[in-house]
Amino acid sequence: MSTFDLNSINSALSDSGRPSSGVDFSGKSLKLDTANDAQPIVDAINSCPDLQYLTLTGNTLGVSAAEAISKALEHHPELKVARFSDMFTGRMKTEIPPALAALGDGMITAGARLSVLDLSDNAFGPIGVEGLAKLLQSDVCSELEELRLNNNGLGITGGRLLAKALSARPRKLKIFIAGRNRLENDGATALAKVFQNMGTLEELAMPQNGIYHVGISALSEAFKRNAQLARLNLNDNTVGAKGAQAIAAALPNLKNLKSINFGDCLLKSKGASALAKAFKDNSLLLESLDLSHNEIGREACMEVVDAITALPDSYDRLSRVVLAGNSLGGANNKKTMRDKLGASAELSDGEGSEDEYVTDSEEENSNSEEEEENDGQNSEDSATEDAQHLDTGTDFAQDITLDTSGVEEIQTEVGRFLAQPTIENLDRLGANAPDVIDAHLQAIKDPTALIQAYVDATFCVAGLSEQNPKAAELAEQMYPLLIKRAGQQHAAAWILANSVLSALGLIKSEDKAHKIRWALGPCYTTLARAIDAPYFPAALRDTLRFFANSKRTALPLAAALCR
Repeated sequence: MSTFDLNSINSALSDSGRPSSGVDFSGKSLKLDTANDAQPIVDAINSCPDLQYLTLTGNTLGVSAAEAISKALEHHPELKVARFSDMFTGRMKTEIPPALAALGDGMITAGARLSVLDLSDNAFGPIGVEGLAKLLQSDVCSELEELRLNNNGLGITGGRLLAKALSARPRKLKIFIAGRNRLENDGATALAKVFQNMGTLEELAMPQNGIYHVGISALSEAFKRNAQLARLNLNDNTVGAKGAQAIAAALPNLKNLKSINFGDCLLKSKGASALAKAFKDNSLLLESLDLSHNEIGREACMEVVDAITALPDSYDRLSRVVLAGNSLGGANNKKTMRDKLGASAELSDGEGSEDEYVTDSEEENSNSEEEEENDGQNSEDSATEDAQHLDTGTDFAQDITLDTSGVEEIQTEVGRFLAQPTIENLDRLGANAPDVIDAHLQAIKDPTALIQAYVDATFCVAGLSEQNPKAAELAEQMYPLLIKRAGQQHAAAWILANSVLSALGLIKSEDKAHKIRWALGPCYTTLARAIDAPYFPAALRDTLRFFANSKRTALPLAAALCR
């Protein structure tokens, strides 16, 4: 049964910022595979004359169900809030992008203008961002104020694509949430450019993203242009001393900053001291500060406490100060801190601990080693996540070692060729190798596995095209066969795109055991010839060229697909 309420007084009282009219199916744990399964939601939407919000959190939607809901949304241009988090539990990753795209298309057709979009906890990954890009670049998101993309598996590539989509038009985002996405330095830097141009941020949360001081510094430059920033959460990134100094330099511009969470950021004493000085010099009116588990020495911890309690109203203003997991010294030190901080104090995890992580002098002596280590980590971190496992040099194709390890003894000639793609094994399949391969693969029943198998087979053949004219001819026959067989499967477009992108090294494969067994250079060359053929899907062509263009620096071979 639907749970919408056209005049929800209780909702309005509990959340004054939430529209009072809409449809809420949150937490119902509904498994919606077909249009018929989605009918209760469709009926609720159709029965709501003023659909200000739609919440589908905590259910699981298939593509057909999403398409049915999308049709209902086409009649509601008044929609303002879309809460679509945690909607795909138990779904194949390839189902998520087309389902999200369908919901977006419904809002685009309606001409809706969203103020809030929450897509958190949906593992659509980098390829899903491209489907989302259409919605983000549309008029639907032209007035967006709150964007939540927490725990989406974006990676560096997804972060870059997201930044590209957001930069397509001027933005006035107030809240941006993107924790647990492995954005790393490159993703954070790309998004920092978007934030710098906006200047409207009030809350930014990017915890657990593997960002080092390079990315932190880029974000800090963006903070200087966002004077209304009130809440900042960079928990569990490696801010370090360099990052802390960059943030400290931005604090004079952030007079409205009320809440900071830099827990687990490896600040150490030097970083904490830099922040403490900036807090005091700029008389920040902080209400909440989390510097827990940062290996800060007792003297620097006391500097922080002294800085945030310097103003006379601090005792009443501070609501939470977390220094647990640092070296706070003995009982006298802790008592002094508690006296200054009052009820807001959350000190060491073990109240009797007097452990000292590192003294200030020791830290200064080892600082060069720490910075060298961070720079080394950053050099790897700065490479795109999806290309880190590939050689990025100009001799990329020549340096690849074909993976033939762990191959079981295979009885069929096709199986032997797919496990060990050599000219000799290809010759054993005869002049009609594509037909032989096709007959062999048709036995696979799972759509995702079948499409992946056809992609692998195509590139096993294409990878040999520069060694033998016959292999080049056979490769030309494999591409139309691949497109034909993939087109016969459910959600084929997304499965095919994901499989081809990972096979070309443009994104990281979700299957850790799946290895590139073919030479990439010939694969790019043969695909470049096939990509403009009439049988080749335009959407797949655009997707491949989009990703190839974004990776052409890290992966020079990708330039073959770019016009």
